[in-house]
Amino acid sequence: MSHMELGTKLSRRAFLKKAVLAGGLISALPVLAACTLAPPPAGSAPATNEPAATTEPSVPTPTSGLLPVAQETVAPTPTAGAPAPVAERYFRAWERGRYEDMYALLSREATKSISQSRFVKRYQDITTGCTILSVKVDYDPSKVQRPAPDEATFEFTVHMQTARLGEIVETNTLPLYVEDGQWKVDWTPSLIFKDLSGRNLVRLFTDNPARGTIFDRQGKPLAVQGTVISVGVVPGRIENRDQVAQALKDALGVEPEVFQKLISNAQPDWFVPIKDLSEQAAKPIVDKLASVPGITTRERQARVYPNGSVAAHVIGYVSSITAEELAELSVKGYEDGDVIGRDGIEAWGEELLAGEKGGKLAIVSPAGEVLKVIAEKPAKPGADLYLTIDIDKQKRAESIMEDHPGSVIVMDVKENTILAMASVPSFDPNSFVLGFSTAEWDKLSKDERRPFQNRPCMSQYPTGSIFKPITMCCALERGGFSPGSPFYCPGYWNGLGVKMACWSVHGQTDVLKGLAQSCNVVHYEEGKKLDSIDPNLLPEYARGFGLGAPTGLVGLREAEGTVPDPAWKRANIKEDWYPGDAVNMAIGQGFVQATPLQMVNAYAAIARGGSLQTPILVKKVVREGQEIQNNVATEKGRLPASAATLQLVKQGMVNVVSADFGSAADAFRGLKLSLAGKTGSAENVSENAHAWFAGFPPADDPDIALIVMLEAGGMGAQRAAPRARKLLELWYNLTPGA
Repeated sequence: MSHMELGTKLSRRAFLKKAVLAGGLISALPVLAACTLAPPPAGSAPATNEPAATTEPSVPTPTSGLLPVAQETVAPTPTAGAPAPVAERYFRAWERGRYEDMYALLSREATKSISQSRFVKRYQDITTGCTILSVKVDYDPSKVQRPAPDEATFEFTVHMQTARLGEIVETNTLPLYVEDGQWKVDWTPSLIFKDLSGRNLVRLFTDNPARGTIFDRQGKPLAVQGTVISVGVVPGRIENRDQVAQALKDALGVEPEVFQKLISNAQPDWFVPIKDLSEQAAKPIVDKLASVPGITTRERQARVYPNGSVAAHVIGYVSSITAEELAELSVKGYEDGDVIGRDGIEAWGEELLAGEKGGKLAIVSPAGEVLKVIAEKPAKPGADLYLTIDIDKQKRAESIMEDHPGSVIVMDVKENTILAMASVPSFDPNSFVLGFSTAEWDKLSKDERRPFQNRPCMSQYPTGSIFKPITMCCALERGGFSPGSPFYCPGYWNGLGVKMACWSVHGQTDVLKGLAQSCNVVHYEEGKKLDSIDPNLLPEYARGFGLGAPTGLVGLREAEGTVPDPAWKRANIKEDWYPGDAVNMAIGQGFVQATPLQMVNAYAAIARGGSLQTPILVKKVVREGQEIQNNVATEKGRLPASAATLQLVKQGMVNVVSADFGSAADAFRGLKLSLAGKTGSAENVSENAHAWFAGFPPADDPDIALIVMLEAGGMGAQRAAPRARKLLELWYNLTPGA
């Protein structure tokens, strides 16, 4: 072949193209659930009649005679116009993920090397597998290089924003040439990543951090990455299906039809998981099943809650991310199969606990050898969260409820930290990791007692008489009353022309004694007087004690509660405000509602002498041994009462539990601990009242404040107060009944 013929048959562009493609084929199949691209199947190589060339052939030198004059082939002047518009369309299609539009701009030789479907799939696989969120291409259309009249190149910089590796930036060159009067992109795999060529692949090596641990205040684990045992079968090893089915039913409660369905489409060598078990539960079961051919076990890392249902509403739980959530959270690096915090601290601390994923994106040979690292980012481990909860004392708090629906909260008065927060009934968060049977889920989800409800923070109740210290403060500060202002209680009150009951006949009494007796007549009168001065007075005082708004607790969701006033009633009930609304509110009835957390926080403020603070549940956050967050209570404001008034309230509360006329005297008789407390019995839609007890010991220098609340539990003095006493005996290691 002469030099002229070679020039006609194989242009410099085509010659170089052949050299590039000679090494192998374009790969488009994902491998290992990442963006690894496997080589195409045998027989899929692009057809060509020309051998691959590595160097331009030399022209023989004649040994005699006249040298022939080689006629230079003159390239035709292209009529395709400027190449920049084609480059623009190609880059913008890439940015928008319109890979079919990109393919339409490819040269004929490029389309021979890869079909449109494989081209599109390869880009899609790389985009998904490499966690690419967006592509942005920058180039200067005026800076075009023209190595020949029918050839052009543009230097460009591509910015790929990825969920796992951050931003990947590469500078590359886009080649174009004229074909049939139009500019076409001279595509090779190196336009995806500049060092990708031949049979080489793109692979993402993942680096996933362990989820952080949740600890109690003593450093005891509440939620930790641990091991669960997956019991399953390998179909090809089963010798007797009936024997396996019966063994699984006896040991795991799995019905035979469920087992048959699980293995119906399984390959002989697959491990088919049947049920996950905790390490502790698995030990005796695995021993029983070990002798049955086909049944085997595997270990996997998963979230473990060592204390089961204890403090479940505080800790929360994790479960697998849903497709709907993944569509939104993939930008943060979440992938199919990941778990996510669903409630409690697990949900609030998701970003801290999850850490940040990392990995290495590389070009590898077909054998897996890393040829070039494109980008690399180490994983950032999840942070550890230290709560203020004491898990041992939490267990004591939960035990006094005896499975009666309600709440117990104990707070450290000095630090305003939560030491125990019990919500009853509860649930075991491990079940969300190990899985529920249909019967187990039905039992929980259909339980009318609502075991998933976080009662201390999210349930709102009429407060009953534990509201009365607020009324007393307002009456002494703004109503013109004194501690000795006299009243007479015949067991009822008709100050508004309607007979309203008191829970007992108290006879001659006064403001201070009336608080200890929990006399409704005293507080009806106070409410009526305050309303006559200003209907907003008592509501303002209630808000001053923190009611009607979240406490500011960080870590758990809160309900706001309700503090009614004339404007609220008009907006929500569409009625005017009446004096009856005020007198009902004065005893914690009517429209007023609060959460147990709001009430214990108010009582902690009384115990402290008037400083209303935000409760603390998450004490500190630690990542890789370094404390990155430390939380302390901040003052939200001062209670709207003088020190002298608050001291009178404390005195009245001491009398509640220690004076013969106190409403809780019987419940605390003989207790070797000074205590200030208040009982409450709140009417509601159920037949029985909600039973409340709130207080703080020791009375002269309180270290804790507590709330015990039983839904529809009956009278506070008879039901809540005895449980509060039991809690104090457990808390302070006192002799029961002493």
